[in-house]
Amino acid sequence: MKIVALNRRDFLKSSALVTGGLILGFENSISANVGKSPISLSPFLQITREGKIRLGVPVVEMGQGIYTALAMSVLEELNSDVNLIEEIQTIHHPSFKHPLVAKFTNDVLQMQITGGSASLKGWSKHFQRIGATCREMLLNAAKNYWKIDSDPIVKDGLVYHPEKNHVEHFGFFARNAQKLSVPKEPIIKLPHQFSLIGTSARRWDTEKKILGKAIFGADIKLDKLIYGTVINSPIIGSKINIVDDSKAKEIPGFIGIIPLERQVIVVAESTWTAMQAAKSLFISSQAGYPDYSDIDIINKLNLDSVNEGVLAGQIKGEPEQIFRDSNTIIERSHYVGMQAQASMEPLIATANVTKESCEFWGPVQIQDNPVFVAMQIAELPAEKIKVHTTFLGGGFGRKTEADFIIPPILASKIFGKPVQITWSREEDMQGGYYLPPCLEKIKVALDDKNLPLSLYAKVVSPSPSLHYAKAMGKFFPHWISEDGYDWVALEGMPQQPSLLTNEVNSENKYSIPNIKINYVPSEIPIQCGAWRGIGANANLFALESMIDEIAHYGGNDPINLRKILLKHSPRAINVLKEIEELSNWSEKREGRYLGFACSDYLHTLQAQVAEIFLDSRNNIKVKKIYCVVDCGITHNPRIVHQQIEGGIIFGMTAALMSEINVKNGKIVQSNFDNYKMLRLKNTPKISIRTIDSNESPGGIGEAGTPLVGPAIANAMFAATGKRVRRLPIRKEDLA
Repeated sequence: MKIVALNRRDFLKSSALVTGGLILGFENSISANVGKSPISLSPFLQITREGKIRLGVPVVEMGQGIYTALAMSVLEELNSDVNLIEEIQTIHHPSFKHPLVAKFTNDVLQMQITGGSASLKGWSKHFQRIGATCREMLLNAAKNYWKIDSDPIVKDGLVYHPEKNHVEHFGFFARNAQKLSVPKEPIIKLPHQFSLIGTSARRWDTEKKILGKAIFGADIKLDKLIYGTVINSPIIGSKINIVDDSKAKEIPGFIGIIPLERQVIVVAESTWTAMQAAKSLFISSQAGYPDYSDIDIINKLNLDSVNEGVLAGQIKGEPEQIFRDSNTIIERSHYVGMQAQASMEPLIATANVTKESCEFWGPVQIQDNPVFVAMQIAELPAEKIKVHTTFLGGGFGRKTEADFIIPPILASKIFGKPVQITWSREEDMQGGYYLPPCLEKIKVALDDKNLPLSLYAKVVSPSPSLHYAKAMGKFFPHWISEDGYDWVALEGMPQQPSLLTNEVNSENKYSIPNIKINYVPSEIPIQCGAWRGIGANANLFALESMIDEIAHYGGNDPINLRKILLKHSPRAINVLKEIEELSNWSEKREGRYLGFACSDYLHTLQAQVAEIFLDSRNNIKVKKIYCVVDCGITHNPRIVHQQIEGGIIFGMTAALMSEINVKNGKIVQSNFDNYKMLRLKNTPKISIRTIDSNESPGGIGEAGTPLVGPAIANAMFAATGKRVRRLPIRKEDLA
């Protein structure tokens, strides 16, 4: 992307970033015409007159540390630290799907979205370039001012004269720098020149959160603001036919309801009043699936598993011929149940709709969603819709959905005031979008050395992306092919195209000569969507359980077998050696049971070892999780450790404790009393080691989650001799 200098008229006057100084954006960040209406775009970097830095970023901060990581990309080029950052905010470019702003979407996912652990990979180089551009412009301004030919020194927010004892802060030169031409090809540091990237710099957002200065969805306060909540139809797939609000009308502060097909929006003078009024409603529904239960999900997946489905990725070799000729074939089935995202922050959003505009505030992972919804409901063009993204108190995929965006926009249009809608935990838990249940059937042919010669897998699950595609139509990126192939459901499987290049990268994958993967979409009447790791959770559970089984069948050590299958990948071999050392894998003693799993997922190589023991009642006790990570260039080791650790805890919860169940047409779980989460007292020691390979950055936020299940399951086999073929692990599976 070409870097351009902007003036005050070129970007949104309402942006908090805009106060003058040196202001930089990317190519085409200027006023342009869309039809008859002008749009304007926000800057990405500003040096204030006081010498502070303000950043506008296209992604959101939801605890993963992306604000800090992208700031470090800029600051690396300015030889400065995080203390120089005054403000970071997520910016939104209002021209929905217009070619002018296509480049401001995520390079990987083709939307303005924070997900798929793609933020750093998609944007770090761009922010390095803008930092390098800023540095060179400040240098040139200083050279002009001091009338010198040699380059001054830029460091810690200051510009030093190369010979004399003269020094000025960045802001001193910012205005003059603004008037200079922008260098076309600024010199960007190479990895061996980094001084900030690779260090555990403090997180920029931590202090704001501790001091209560971080703005979350519930912190939005507007003049004449009214509040609300939602009640969803009680039976899966049912339609509301009767709503009686007579008792609600007796509650002081109650304003009114908006009955929809499958939801009732309740509006009042406060959130508490709205929730009390919601509880007082009498709601009747009809049709739907009143007898639907867990067994119906499993039966549907099994029924659909006889279908061939669609080819996922590319066929490698001649797997079918190998199966016909093979003497040793192992076939297994694995199942992963539904999970809720269960983020601590409730679903909450605020909207103010007028005849001329729509403003939206909320913790959204996809900025395109409020624009698309407002275009439909408010009947406004995209350039009249402004999205203000708050901090997210966790997302895990749930806040990629549009269901919590619709109520405030609709209610604001109807009541003519700004409206803030807050979902209760119960409505979110029982009316959410869940990790798709998945049945995997894997067949492996072994050669005469008991090494895998051919692999065939059939992945049967609801598509996590189909509902997006149905809602957004032509505006949705090509995540789903015309034949139903959904790459999100196939994450973690071999022979899948790269998200960045659309090419199969087998460099760090298992060297199995013959591979074929099929995907069978199996739709159920329950909403399924994004969840931390999405398809990789089921795919890596099935694959790594199978590889472990093959190792034991052939009398091979599980890690040694991976070394054979990954011998062509030096990075992978290094990860395997490090995990052996970190976990003391070779130590054999009574009562110590180890399980292993590894992956190349999100362009991050990772290995995990679960150490477990069984108590006197044969209950699983996870003593320790070991993890080695090669995520390429490690921007901030502390953040990598935090994210991997959080992902492991998230994965342990899903492997051992939590599950979304269905009974008599309703979701059983409703809050943390019956949707169990791993607590601090039950959390094992987690030991993490990072390897900096100087490759381009890989994803981290989701990477730690999918391997925990298979690592624990494989440890369970070591302890009991019984194979775990479903997650979450149940005690009866080990009986």
